[in-house]
Amino acid sequence: MTRDKRIEGVKHKDITIGGIPIPVYMMPDGEYRWSMRQASKAVGFNEAWLSGTLRAGGNALAKLKGYGFKNDIVEFQGQGFIEGNLISTEDLMAMIMYAALIGMRRQAIALLAAALSETLQRRADHAFGVIRDENEYIQKFEFRYASIILNKDLRAAIKEWIDTNQDSLKDYEREYSIKGGVRGIYASALGQIYQQVFGRRKKEINEYLDVKSYETPKNNVDVIQLQSIANIENLATKYILRKGWNPIESIKAAAEALMIEVEEPRLGPRITPQDVHQILKTKNRELVSAHNLEPKQECLHQ
Repeated sequence: MTRDKRIEGVKHKDITIGGIPIPVYMMPDGEYRWSMRQASKAVGFNEAWLSGTLRAGGNALAKLKGYGFKNDIVEFQGQGFIEGNLISTEDLMAMIMYAALIGMRRQAIALLAAALSETLQRRADHAFGVIRDENEYIQKFEFRYASIILNKDLRAAIKEWIDTNQDSLKDYEREYSIKGGVRGIYASALGQIYQQVFGRRKKEINEYLDVKSYETPKNNVDVIQLQSIANIENLATKYILRKGWNPIESIKAAAEALMIEVEEPRLGPRITPQDVHQILKTKNRELVSAHNLEPKQECLHQ
């Protein structure tokens, strides 16, 4: 269903989701609409994927509708340009689900994981009365997304290294005291990254941050530290694929090349409700002083 929507009062902003600038439009009734072309790129397909899928119909479209796609599309003509088709938020969500579960697109998988992480973080923050700067949420989403993508690349590189070094795997496991076979090789690689950044194991990091022992530190550490983890993953992946080095050797070399210095894990800046009340109280005193007025509470008692 395509509707023409050449109307006034449409607002436009560009936001970044998963490193891709996506135009978002707010209609006069408050509804948000998304660029079809950029949405297709954000979930891991080319710009013309959704329009081509709609034209072709068939099994792909049927499965897309199975995830809640309503085909609620409007044509929008902006000032001096034609944006083309805009999709609803509900249809964008259906695209992400399809791309992740059917298309196995790593961009869509990372979007789902990063969005779920942010949602759970926000709900927990609300429950405990923790107030964070909005930019912290945005930064952490983007770094978490990038980290998920890079982690998948690192795992793929490790898998390739394992497949080509079957004869020497036992020696590798003995050298680095790795238990658990292939699964242990993956776990030891991630553990080595934490050692390079924090000088601690996962359990010790979570205890230090006072979070659940089973949580991944990536969901809790400061965004700058999350970036350090992502940088090591990126460079270590290249060392494994291009130089043929083993995972732990590659991770250590990456940390050294990046000049990563061990530091204590940080949750990142937080603002509690008490902090907010204190700030408001201070500002109220400054306002009273500036206008040479009596505080409101004293006025009420009079």
